[in-house]
Amino acid sequence: MGKYDDLYTGLELLAQSNEKSYKDHLKFDEGITQMINSICEYKRNFLFYYENYGGALKESRSGNILAAEALVSRAKKYIDKSVLNKKEDKLYDLICTPVDAYLFYKKKDYAAALRMTKETMILDSYFEEQFPIVFYHKIQQMQNISRIYFREQKINEALEVLKLIFSLLINKTEITYFDVHYHPVFLDRNSEGLRKSMIYDVFNELIATAEKHEEGKRDYILNFCNEIINNPDLNLNELYV
Repeated sequence: MGKYDDLYTGLELLAQSNEKSYKDHLKFDEGITQMINSICEYKRNFLFYYENYGGALKESRSGNILAAEALVSRAKKYIDKSVLNKKEDKLYDLICTPVDAYLFYKKKDYAAALRMTKETMILDSYFEEQFPIVFYHKIQQMQNISRIYFREQKINEALEVLKLIFSLLINKTEITYFDVHYHPVFLDRNSEGLRKSMIYDVFNELIATAEKHEEGKRDYILNFCNEIINNPDLNLNELYV
């Protein structure tokens, strides 16, 4: 029996229960569209702006940085930021800032990526009361910060961030990260399926990340996963639905 058999078995159980649920529930595109329709006077312009930034994100994920930057440049032509009201201005920033952060990440400017990811967390906090789905986008930003730390080979820092994420998602523990507050009441204001399936997603990606490291670092990360999944206080059994 392998050292990590229980861990991989647990991951498989999570996958069977939650993988489809994650795809069904995590609909940030619909959330942004709802925000645009609710907040913006010039909805069509904002939708074009968002569509181009969405295209930029897809291009950057494929490594097409120049194409992504061209779409960003085109997106900015749709809206005159100087005429926006406060909510529109913040929504404008919420759409562009995480994509800009990812572009910096792809260009290995990790300091800029980290700074803009923190800015995104603050923007998410502004909108989460009116649009609770944004709370999960805010959690994603913490996951993005862990990705930055992994790229910088700051494994302990990455795992500390992930430990907070698991504490929030599994135990519904109130946390604060970089002076940004995460209150578990927003978990209850979204679907339970989304909470459970996001736990699966974070675990799945973390284990995949571990497998990319050399043996010593891989085992260090997998041992962290074992501690999380076997901690009785975290009660992962309730996720096997």
